[in-house]
Amino acid sequence: MAQEYLKFNDVTVKIPDRDGYGIQFATTSTSDSDRTQDLVMHNTPIGTVESYSLKWSNLTLSEASLILRQVVNKSSFKVHYLDVYSGKWKDGWFYASNFNITPIDLTAGEERIDSLSFNIVGVNPI
Repeated sequence: MAQEYLKFNDVTVKIPDRDGYGIQFATTSTSDSDRTQDLVMHNTPIGTVESYSLKWSNLTLSEASLILRQVVNKSSFKVHYLDVYSGKWKDGWFYASNFNITPIDLTAGEERIDSLSFNIVGVNPI
């Protein structure tokens, strides 16, 4: 089977760090979901949204710029990603938040980014 790659808007980007692809699910429930006095939870889920924390280390300035231009200030963007819930690579729509960028080398012509990280949150429920 051919190797698949993370893509933003059909643009292939560098593979995130080994510890740079974290997955979180958040379930939203109806407003009447609550615990009764006997502490039993009566929960009515509305749906679950997936989010991914992404991190890259030791990027060139052009690699970091390529990634950021695909996701910053976008109401949504297409991502080709490994979806653990479905167990396959697929395309989905996400938005980005919580950017962290740490430069390491500002030498002219040799600029490198020590770390770039941000979260992407699914627009649609899983």
